[in-house]
Amino acid sequence: MKASAKRAVAVLILLLATVWVSAGGKQEPSAKAAIPGDWGKINWQQFAGTTINVLNLNMPVATVYSEFVKEFESLTGMKVNVELLNENDRRKKAFIDFSSHMGTYDVQSVGFANREEWAVPGYLEDLGPYLKNPKLTDADWYDFKDYPEGVIASGYAKSGPLVYLPYTAEYFLLWYRKDIFKQLNLSIPKTFVELRETALKLTKAREAGTIKEYAWTERQLPGPGEAGWSLFCTANRFNFDFIDFDKKVSYVNTAKGLEVLTYYTSMVMDYGPPGSANWGWPMMAESFKQEKVVMITGGNASYTYLEDATQSKVAGRVGYAPTPFAPCGVDPLWVWGWGINKDSKQKEAAWLFVQWATSKPLMNRMAPKYGCPARVSVYSAPEYVKAMPSQEFIDAQLFMMTKGINPYPQLIHERYAEGAEIVSKEMSNILAGIKTVAQAAADADKQLMALGYTPGEWTKQCK
Repeated sequence: MKASAKRAVAVLILLLATVWVSAGGKQEPSAKAAIPGDWGKINWQQFAGTTINVLNLNMPVATVYSEFVKEFESLTGMKVNVELLNENDRRKKAFIDFSSHMGTYDVQSVGFANREEWAVPGYLEDLGPYLKNPKLTDADWYDFKDYPEGVIASGYAKSGPLVYLPYTAEYFLLWYRKDIFKQLNLSIPKTFVELRETALKLTKAREAGTIKEYAWTERQLPGPGEAGWSLFCTANRFNFDFIDFDKKVSYVNTAKGLEVLTYYTSMVMDYGPPGSANWGWPMMAESFKQEKVVMITGGNASYTYLEDATQSKVAGRVGYAPTPFAPCGVDPLWVWGWGINKDSKQKEAAWLFVQWATSKPLMNRMAPKYGCPARVSVYSAPEYVKAMPSQEFIDAQLFMMTKGINPYPQLIHERYAEGAEIVSKEMSNILAGIKTVAQAAADADKQLMALGYTPGEWTKQCK
């Protein structure tokens, strides 16, 4: 063979080798090695080539997930189609897919309020067997016990099966102005009595000209998603439920119901800014952000709203603490989790996505960007600690998720809206001076009776 021909053959062999390597030959680095973190002992490539469809609500944490989906595809060799929709469209599409048994979406993001709505008809797969299958899950690596008891409890349907794995843990915190508390030498209120005492001290300081801010406000705009939610959450902190939705029993017009209604309305009437009687969440949060109010209760996931110095006058001066409680009181938990469609055609592949999306390695990388992960170990991870506004914020969350939450709140119920609509409107009548607390409670009971509820006597005691 001539030298020129030998050179041509050598070049051809080199080109073929290059194509082979780039197409996935043995010299290509493994996908697993390219993904940060320890991914356990299972074969993540066992469903390579499979495509799964994921439906999620278009919210901040969903945007964070979108940053990492390509890594999951590299880890598994799978293709993931993610669809982000607003809440109304998400619920509509989910219901159509579930009820038609088409199985279009293999994985769904499940909100706490959707759990029974979708679990009762059997739309969600039981995840328990997947956790126990060593082919699909390295149990030691996944560390199921890393979920606090109250948080993981939310993933179990009332009928028993584990229908989703949480990725957020949300609840209220007390937001307060730590600069004003320091100025006036105030202690953080831990009980409702202390909260009122603190509000009185702040009001006296404002009247004396020492501070300009009002002491307190709360949502007052009636409706299930506004004052109804805050009022029913406040009741939980009093160790009380206005309504037992399962039994259709009303406790509004009881001694405890009158106590809670009196406290809620008197606090905003006595210590809130003038003209706040119809404030919903946006106005309430804005009042705090713009230095008009010293204390409110706000969601832990909303901390970024306060700490953005380009929009918030109080950035860097906000304190975070557990909400005040009466004895045995707790705050209703809100959770987002990942579940598998019972009619999915590739459930095991879908499980790999759910496992990845709730795993410690991914949570450790995602949590600094959204703040309220469901896994307790993440709260001590260096990158998370560095990204949060303060250690106080972290400690308040840890207290709430381990000691201060109710994973079975009555307000997570399909009948919640009708009850909260009635009670919050009557609460609004109290604020407007149209009715006394007693009149409003009695009228709320009458409206509930017309819907088939029966009056009950609240006897639950603190143990």
